[in-house]
Amino acid sequence: MFDQRVLWVALIAGWATSAGAQELKPAAAQQIVEKAAAKYAAAFVKQDAAAIAGLFTPEAEYVDGSGTVFHGRKVIQAEMAASFKAGGPGSLEIEILSIRPIASGLLVEEGASTFVPEKDGPRVQTRYAATHVKQADGTWLIASVRETGYSSPSPHDRLQSLGWLVGAWHEEVNGHVVSTEWKWSEDGNFLLSEFAIQRPDEGIAKGTHRIGWNGETNQFRSWIFDADGGSAEGWWHQNADQSWSVQLTRIGAEGIRTSSQVTYAPDGKDAIVVVQDQLVSNGVALPGNTHRVVRKPPVPNMTQTR
Repeated sequence: MFDQRVLWVALIAGWATSAGAQELKPAAAQQIVEKAAAKYAAAFVKQDAAAIAGLFTPEAEYVDGSGTVFHGRKVIQAEMAASFKAGGPGSLEIEILSIRPIASGLLVEEGASTFVPEKDGPRVQTRYAATHVKQADGTWLIASVRETGYSSPSPHDRLQSLGWLVGAWHEEVNGHVVSTEWKWSEDGNFLLSEFAIQRPDEGIAKGTHRIGWNGETNQFRSWIFDADGGSAEGWWHQNADQSWSVQLTRIGAEGIRTSSQVTYAPDGKDAIVVVQDQLVSNGVALPGNTHRVVRKPPVPNMTQTR
């Protein structure tokens, strides 16, 4: 539920100041907001739902983009805690778009906040409007928050979850030498690879692999094309251990159908463990295999300085 909790990133504008909203000059208001946002971001990183709820009035309300209303500080705290439990850790990027007083003791803030996951994954941006009320002791608390828009992650943002594939890789399996190089497409919306397989006494087989985002099924999809005319398609899913699996179906140039599940698990920054199982070729079950792919070292610079 990142779209809900990310919204709250800048809800604390005007918090903890003793000046009235109408008395604040733009520069002073901006300074207050930036300082408060930094405090909120620190609480968010710690996933401290109680600290965040403390920024609201006891009867505050939050309305998400679907119209769901969370009424009261305790309810907001519970929702924040649930969001932290369901989601992963991350940081926040805040863009304050406007801060304006609308009456004595009332301040409206509008902005956009972006959740950046700690691990690879899509960023989530949310637009919001928040109303802050000056309290009797001179501090400011949030009285209401409403989502005013949600920016869906781009295909590039979503593919960041598989961004660790980018680079040149090498593997040797049963005498086969496989070289693969992954890169971003020119528009950044696909991951592309070219691969070459050196088989003993069989020459080199080449092919390409493209991974993209399917908005209808909310999954990554693979398209693989072999130089000999065969092709494969597959759908990706993430496993509980954070590895990724793709269920592939291949039709060879000779018309033989093969299916398998291939699982990729990063092993540090410079290796990937690849497991192929559920392998069936032309209706016959075959044994699976596990191998380790390593990143190729950078090409040495042969230029000599004299």
